[in-house]
Amino acid sequence: MLPAAIVAGTHDAAMRAWFAAAPRDQDIYWTFYHEPEDNIRNGEFTAAAYRQAWSHLAALADEAANPRLRASLILMGWTVDPASGRGWHDYYPGSTAIDVLAWDVYNYDSTAAKGQYLAPAALLDRTYAVNQAENLPHGVAELGSHIATGDDGTRRGAWLDQMTAYLNGHGTLWALYFDLDWSTGDYRLRDPASRAAWTAFCA
Repeated sequence: MLPAAIVAGTHDAAMRAWFAAAPRDQDIYWTFYHEPEDNIRNGEFTAAAYRQAWSHLAALADEAANPRLRASLILMGWTVDPASGRGWHDYYPGSTAIDVLAWDVYNYDSTAAKGQYLAPAALLDRTYAVNQAENLPHGVAELGSHIATGDDGTRRGAWLDQMTAYLNGHGTLWALYFDLDWSTGDYRLRDPASRAAWTAFCA
């Protein structure tokens, strides 16, 4: 659903029905158009339209009067790196619309190609600072790394242990691993060390 159609009310009936039917006995972390940054950069829609769409959907969700519905904005962790040249506020409709601010966080492909895994603080601290400033819960919607050059997975497993310990220690609500063979490389946890690390976290 493109932002302009949302703002125009094209999908109001469908979304009202969806929000009304959502379970009330568990938390529902719903999102709209995760990682919009590149789409906006490429001119597919504007940042203003994206923010307006979020506000519109949040208002529809509020009509359902279901406190377990949690609007979750998902942005790239890269966006809060000064090297990105981006401002995360461009995509943020404000705390009246957003309940959870979540991030997609990766050990960069170029870093893995050099045989390295970035420390948790380097990947997460800027996101935590944003959430703290906005007084919003923190989520990690995508977490991943290729196996670094020269590694058999043992060091990635250790990196996952470090990352998940950092997430737990900083009160992150939830984290999902990006377990896909993606166009940029294979993120899947197929080696014993990585599988064991993620299994331990989930348990």
